[in-house]
Amino acid sequence: MEVVNARAALLSNHEVLTLLRELESDHLARAKTALRVKKEEEAAGLPPRLSGDTVFGEASENLRTVEVEAIQYLSADYLPTTRQSPEGITKLVKDLAPYELTKAEKLQVVNLAPTMPVELYVIVEELEDRLGDSMEEILTFVESSLAAPAPPTIAATELSSLAQHYDESSNLLLEDSLNYPEPHEMYQEEIIFDDTGEGAGVEGDLDMEED
Repeated sequence: MEVVNARAALLSNHEVLTLLRELESDHLARAKTALRVKKEEEAAGLPPRLSGDTVFGEASENLRTVEVEAIQYLSADYLPTTRQSPEGITKLVKDLAPYELTKAEKLQVVNLAPTMPVELYVIVEELEDRLGDSMEEILTFVESSLAAPAPPTIAATELSSLAQHYDESSNLLLEDSLNYPEPHEMYQEEIIFDDTGEGAGVEGDLDMEED
């Protein structure tokens, strides 16, 4: 196999997330089908398949880990990926065309979706010389390309309540631990070392005889 064009196009985070979610859906569908076939074979009394003798190929465990972690990262609330859409990204790229930004700078604007001028300074080189007073226009284009934040789902609300309940339980355990008696109250008896005479105690063993 020969790679004709190593970099045919640049993909935004939204496109990568969409692709990974499609791969995840395909994997779940294959896993369900493989489980159904396995149950049918067991019901028919067929011998179990050997390792590697599967009808439906399974992805590598390391690849699955990378895919799941990438989906979790790209779906984070602090990233604009979940508020973006193919139409909004296309419109944003067209709006950025008159400003003569490089492909890498356009990609960063799409991925980071800056909403403040200070964020543009870390994306565009020589920002003031190249854009001048156009920074606010770019920020307006970025804001118009994003959808409104989605309301929290039931699962997220339940997770928040569970986290709050866990914090309250942890605080109760901490308060109980603070009610323990002090060490000097637990041990009232005082240990007295008898160090009278040479060799009678630890310190007495260190005494040296005088010549």
